[in-house]
Amino acid sequence: MLKLKNNHLKDDRSSQIVSWGHWFTLFNIFIVITLGSQYLLIADWPRTFMGRFYAIISAIGHFSYLTFITYLILLFPLSFFIHSSRWQRIIATIIATLGISLLLIDIDVFSHFRMHLNLSIWQLFSSQRASFLSSTFIIIPFILLIEILFAVWSWKKLRSLSKRRNYAKPVVILFILCFVSSHLIHIWADANFYRPITMQRSSLPLSYPLTARHFLERYGFIAESNYRNRVAQEGNPFAIAIEYPLGRINYTQDQVQKNVVMIVIDGWNNDLLANNMPWLKEFAKQNIQFTNHYGASHQAYLNNFSLFYGLDPNYYNSILASHKPSVLLDVVAKQHYNLGLFSADGFADPLYRYALLSNFAMPEPKKQSNKQITDYWMAWYDEQNKLENLQPSFSIIQYTLGDKNKKIPLANLGSEAKKLDQYLESLISYLKFSNDFDNTVIVITGSNDINIDEVKKIAMRNTGSSFNRDLLKVPLIIAWPEKASSEITEETSQTDIMRTLLQDALYVTTPPQQYSQGKNLFKTNTRQWLVAGNENEIAALYDDKTIVLDAYGRSKIYDLDNKLQKDETISLPIFLQIVTENRRFMVVDN
Repeated sequence: MLKLKNNHLKDDRSSQIVSWGHWFTLFNIFIVITLGSQYLLIADWPRTFMGRFYAIISAIGHFSYLTFITYLILLFPLSFFIHSSRWQRIIATIIATLGISLLLIDIDVFSHFRMHLNLSIWQLFSSQRASFLSSTFIIIPFILLIEILFAVWSWKKLRSLSKRRNYAKPVVILFILCFVSSHLIHIWADANFYRPITMQRSSLPLSYPLTARHFLERYGFIAESNYRNRVAQEGNPFAIAIEYPLGRINYTQDQVQKNVVMIVIDGWNNDLLANNMPWLKEFAKQNIQFTNHYGASHQAYLNNFSLFYGLDPNYYNSILASHKPSVLLDVVAKQHYNLGLFSADGFADPLYRYALLSNFAMPEPKKQSNKQITDYWMAWYDEQNKLENLQPSFSIIQYTLGDKNKKIPLANLGSEAKKLDQYLESLISYLKFSNDFDNTVIVITGSNDINIDEVKKIAMRNTGSSFNRDLLKVPLIIAWPEKASSEITEETSQTDIMRTLLQDALYVTTPPQQYSQGKNLFKTNTRQWLVAGNENEIAALYDDKTIVLDAYGRSKIYDLDNKLQKDETISLPIFLQIVTENRRFMVVDN
């Protein structure tokens, strides 16, 4: 007997399955947009109308696109191979439940750590049971139930739903317009450095907004050099918003104020101090010397950032982009100190001009010798002593050894250090001659940003991001009235100096967690690690290892010889401690 295949019935069934898939996808688009709107509440809400408008349409466009593309890749092809509507609904329900579950997990991760779910974070959390995700897993069965109910209902009502397809068209057009316009707006914002929009780049998962900068540069709409200069001066436009400080800074006003002199030496290390600076070496023995002091970075501008802000270098771009001055100098200004600023390069780094000293009128940067700025400081200090209403003084003196842009023979570097030793002797002798030494806090530290080639006997400025702790070590010498001379062997960090000055010299009473990640240098501290980093990574220096985390939560572990330990993985408690500490000042909803 001849059997005939009814292809018409199969085609009709496939058409029904495709039609049902569209309605099922539209339903899930609304669910995903509703859940995804939480990112707008977690991330920093823009202060401008354009920033808020972009946040809303980008969320609508992005989540509708993600949901539709998931349907297009995973479900639509199956409509032509699986002709059973039941199996199609089962597969669609499972895929939708998994997708929404991953979205909820990502929302939880993002709300805690300002990171999105990726393979590294998933492996870490799934293998070690992150307790904060337990509430999310409880919701998953309810999601599955909702998906099943809608799948069954929409299949039964498919005919009546098909008659209402005209109502769905305006909604679909709205989704498309939101998606396209959000990318066009981001292209404009990126080209014009409009931070209320560019800072949202990492707010949504799997989001890669368009940047047609190279296209615009090629056809002359924007100048390449101008854009790069703005990035150097104002920080990464994609840097996320931070809240610094976390609260109002209060201080006691009836204390006797001390003078403060902060001396920062770029291109300096312990070898130069020990071998080429005999006077300063003896001065250190007569005062307070920290023999296990670590800088926060090999790069001077990042290390100095941590010195003046008390934060790890990961915050640099956010501080620079928002032009936030340091709490340290803010308190100095409010307490009416006479402020003196002296630098061998005229404070040319963007850190000073666009953040730390952004509240001050700065002249154009001009290179000066270490001797010149020593003489200028003495002349300025002499003027302060002649003022009728004498206020305490706060001065920052930035010296430099070597040339930032040139290689220098080691012998020349040692010679420069010897000369600087003489300048420091004359500077401090001047304080003693003025009878102000016994009322002045003197902090001498610097940045070990030099890379020495022992074979060629040359030194050059280090631009790398190694966290070798031997190379991170930098001298710290403090002369503090009424404090006895001592040698402190406890490990200390560059982030500690700012907190110590605020608490012990400027009498700030606000809890230090509100403005610094450091400890007080003169108090017994229980710390699990020392902090270091660069613009994209945070490093935790433990007693037996160094853990480096990048902005995506990926980790690397090094031993004390700076060798990568490929087989060792970070534990969840340590990951949570490091990330929580690193995210303290970032705008996060906890």
